[in-house]
Amino acid sequence: IIGSGGLSHDPPVPTLATAPPAALERIVHGAPMAPEQRQARQVAVMAAAQAFAHGDSPLQPLNPDWDHAFLELLDSNRLPDVDGWSNSWIEQQAGHSAHEIRTWVAAFAALAAHGQYETKQRFYRAAPELIAGFAIRTAVLDA
Repeated sequence: IIGSGGLSHDPPVPTLATAPPAALERIVHGAPMAPEQRQARQVAVMAAAQAFAHGDSPLQPLNPDWDHAFLELLDSNRLPDVDGWSNSWIEQQAGHSAHEIRTWVAAFAALAAHGQYETKQRFYRAAPELIAGFAIRTAVLDA
């Protein structure tokens, strides 16, 4: 079972509330992005990442403390704790794209449905140059 997704991060992506018309058309209706648009977006995101890594960005900072607390929750088989987390609380603590943690929760919940598990390999790094907290967890069912 694999779950992936960023932890704390608030990348420079449009939202329904802030997207310009062309981006809104892509978000809502799946309009394709022209190669020139894709290149412009890539350049803009890379510039935003460089500014973020140098501390010169309006983006919400990474929250390694929150990331570690979330990972500890997974590591200690406390998945029901997430049930009380509101969308707004997750965004406030860890950024607008931190909702990707749901893939981690789904993967660990699928494993937990078969019994208690133990995480064997643990890795975490706050990566401001990528505008995200990154982690790896390998878990197995307890014998």
